[in-house]
Amino acid sequence: MKETGTMDRRSFLKQTALTSAALTGAAFLPAHALAEGAPRVNREKVRVGLIGCGSVSGSYLPNLTSHSYIDVVSVCDIIPERAEKRAREFKVPNHYPHIDKMLAGAEFDLLVNTTSMPSHFPVNKRGLEAGKHVWSEKPMAHSVKDGRELIALAKQKGVGFWAAPDCVLSPQFKFMVDTIASGKLGRITAAHGIYGHNGPTWSAWFYQQGGGSLYDLGVYNVTTLTGLLGPVKEVMGMTSIVNPTRKVDDKGTIKVEADENTMLMMKHASGALSHIQTGFVYFPQEHLPHKRGDLFTIDVMGTNGSMHMQAWDWAPTGIDIATWDNNELETFSTEPGDYKWQGGASYVAKCLLAGIPSLITPEHGLHVLEVMLACHESQRSGRRIDLETTFDWPIFKS
Repeated sequence: MKETGTMDRRSFLKQTALTSAALTGAAFLPAHALAEGAPRVNREKVRVGLIGCGSVSGSYLPNLTSHSYIDVVSVCDIIPERAEKRAREFKVPNHYPHIDKMLAGAEFDLLVNTTSMPSHFPVNKRGLEAGKHVWSEKPMAHSVKDGRELIALAKQKGVGFWAAPDCVLSPQFKFMVDTIASGKLGRITAAHGIYGHNGPTWSAWFYQQGGGSLYDLGVYNVTTLTGLLGPVKEVMGMTSIVNPTRKVDDKGTIKVEADENTMLMMKHASGALSHIQTGFVYFPQEHLPHKRGDLFTIDVMGTNGSMHMQAWDWAPTGIDIATWDNNELETFSTEPGDYKWQGGASYVAKCLLAGIPSLITPEHGLHVLEVMLACHESQRSGRRIDLETTFDWPIFKS
């Protein structure tokens, strides 16, 4: 959509809801896309306040400020110099040293939470209590109880609440959904996800309680596989700490308390079995030369064929399929579309303007959280863990 200050609201909403550029994959609208009661913002632009001006904000702010339908009005960080730097860098008019000052300052509609993982729940809760729509980086909280509280609070306040990741928005994810639904692969029996590298260095919280490779990396695969195969009924998991200590930029040498090496097994309600491996102790495979081909990071196995996602599920580059009818891998869905891993907040901003429900739901985010918590509980207890939460599935209705 062209940048314009003169488009009237009716034209904007029509264009947002009906054209392929309106939403990340407008053909991906859920069946209830025109449902009443979806949260919305009744203005021409969504005013955004971003809290947490560390490394992730450096990816979010370029995306948010690039869209004509978003006005980033404020940034906030408990280290004031970081907020001031981001405000200057992205020409944001207001910056604050504390969430309370931010909420009392310049008016905004959508709180974008890119703070550290241990801070997600209290910041999300404070934003919802103030009547703001909230987009949170993952995970939304660190307990199912807290996640339920956030969802209930959002409903009580009549505002939207969503949590990253946004990998269900990619064209490649939709292609995989359609392929499974077509029956081309036969009955889906198993799946695998992998995501790992040798660990971040810029902050200690990745390795402390509430951090770890599963919450930081494996969460993408959990979101993708539950999105493809449906809710999980049972979980088994094993985790380990490989390095007793780590050297990080903000605190020097620290004791490692969170998982660095994780294996997660899931039994889906559909009957399919899947597993995920994730860690901060992997050779950094993403740096392999592109000419050697993209690694498969999501594999889906059926009785009649197999399907494989090229590259990471937060930045996929294509889908390879082989079947009994064509027993050679063939590549499909190589176009990225408008999808970006850091574009979830921009996507929900469009949903707010159009009054369209998001493909990303807090219930899915809560289920993903419970799966990860169950993995850790399985490690502690040595048992299979039954899950209580679920979400509306399939994500795309026929």
